[in-house]
Amino acid sequence: MAGSTSMGELRFESLSVGTELWGATQSNFLVSLPGRHAKEVAILINDPAAKLLAEATGAENTGEFRAQAARVSGEVILRDRMDTGRPIESIISVSRLFFEDEPQIADRI
Repeated sequence: MAGSTSMGELRFESLSVGTELWGATQSNFLVSLPGRHAKEVAILINDPAAKLLAEATGAENTGEFRAQAARVSGEVILRDRMDTGRPIESIISVSRLFFEDEPQIADRI
């Protein structure tokens, strides 16, 4: 998915294979902000956070669901960062604690 906001452009690149060994699912994005070089960003949603999302949505916590959760989480988190001007790290780990610290993100996902 590619999309633009007034603050820049966000493009989903791919899912990474093999990250389940780390107990997470990874989605990769390219973020382009005006006046800056494009930046690759990896969103890692860990298994407990994916399980929390599955329970909240009534979905089965499958590999397919975790892949979708990683992609959607990345889109919501990165758009929030772009729109609010907050820093965008190269690797963003999404955990249950992340959702507790940023409940507005969890609600949007």
